[in-house]
Amino acid sequence: MARKRKYKLDYYSFLGFILFAILTVVVWRFPLGYYLMYPFTLLGTWFHEMGHGITSMLVGGTFVKLEIFNDGSGLAYSSYQDFYIKKNIALALVSAAGLMGPPIMGSILILMSKSFKKSTIILYALSIAMALSVIIWVRTGVGIITISLLAGLFFFIAYKGGDRFKQLAVQIIGLQACLSTYLQINYLYTEKVSVGGNPTGYSDTGNIAQHLGGTYWIWGTLIGIAGFTLLITSLYYRFRSLK
Repeated sequence: MARKRKYKLDYYSFLGFILFAILTVVVWRFPLGYYLMYPFTLLGTWFHEMGHGITSMLVGGTFVKLEIFNDGSGLAYSSYQDFYIKKNIALALVSAAGLMGPPIMGSILILMSKSFKKSTIILYALSIAMALSVIIWVRTGVGIITISLLAGLFFFIAYKGGDRFKQLAVQIIGLQACLSTYLQINYLYTEKVSVGGNPTGYSDTGNIAQHLGGTYWIWGTLIGIAGFTLLITSLYYRFRSLK
């Protein structure tokens, strides 16, 4: 009979990262904190818009370009001739992917940071993916500059950083990706939006409601809960180990 494995949780690290997450959200609300967090704000926008764009390709569309603006907002442009699945479901998935992309990617990064080797691979892979996105899709000055610099920084850390520093870097990047949805939580509960100072129509939750029914605030709540669950679950498994 196989022995049942027993696990222990590193409560200090687990609770420490939760407190760090809360502190990040609080600090971001102040002017100085906003400027300190600005690169991560734009990184969160990149995750968000890439979520839209990549999912648009998965449902049958073409990812045309990605724009990131100075105020931290962004747009992903896609075109469609046909869909692999029902149109309403496809468009709802594309909208949801922008909101769920950051916490999904962030959770993967947090989980992968458990290993020195995987942390290094993740940093290389992320830096290359960001560099390729700049070449293929990013079309605004602030987006090109910021994402290029961050890609270079992550590559440098992967190449020169110590093992524990690389682990910590991946954890922080993952945490900030998860938190990007909550740093602008008002967006979850907004039906119509302006991006880059120009009205663009329905928000992501507004679009989901239009295509699947329900209300934007119900979808915003569900997505908020899902993102939070992913964050807590990934932190739990990251800091859990065999006794």
